[in-house]
Amino acid sequence: MPLFDEPVARAAWWRFLDEHAYHPVEMLWEHSDTWDVIDIDYIQVDSDIKGDPSFAEYAGEEWTGRPLALLPRPVARAVAGITVGAQDAMDAGRWQAGPTDAAVAERLLGTMDFAPPPDAVVDDAAVAARSAAVHAASERLRRATAEPLGESFGALLDDLLHTLPPVADLALDEPHTGSVRLAPPRLWDVERALRLVQHLLVGVSLRHAPAG
Repeated sequence: MPLFDEPVARAAWWRFLDEHAYHPVEMLWEHSDTWDVIDIDYIQVDSDIKGDPSFAEYAGEEWTGRPLALLPRPVARAVAGITVGAQDAMDAGRWQAGPTDAAVAERLLGTMDFAPPPDAVVDDAAVAARSAAVHAASERLRRATAEPLGESFGALLDDLLHTLPPVADLALDEPHTGSVRLAPPRLWDVERALRLVQHLLVGVSLRHAPAG
């Protein structure tokens, strides 16, 4: 859209994608069936309504999470490539499912629920708690490889475990510093990667669940 040719508007769009990447989002326009039932308590960016932010205000430097959100996410990018390949294999019927794939995927889902926003302010206790959660999720993935999995699911877990960095490495990362203390970049990167894994596990659990 022409809107995205404007640098400030484009930056606002990227902020929206970052903050809502893991939320259900429905694209609507004024003639959409559900347009009239939208909750009235919402914010419209760049509207004429007093109190609504402009594009510059929404995407501006005052957004606390901007320094962290703009940093590279190499682990999440690598994991995205793995999960896309697995999804393509499922869609094309090349996925060799095992009898326990769905049950194992379902058990793993609860340990992958990572979606802290980039502007979440942390202290030592919060970093320790989030690192421990990442460690627990990685351990669950590792233990799952001992289950009688299908060939495809087993290979997927092996690929993911070789891609995710050792949790000990995350503790060595310096927290991102600025006007406020944000999450360590490598920790936040791995949290994003695990959330991508969670989305794929939903597909595995649904596709390969026993017929009722």
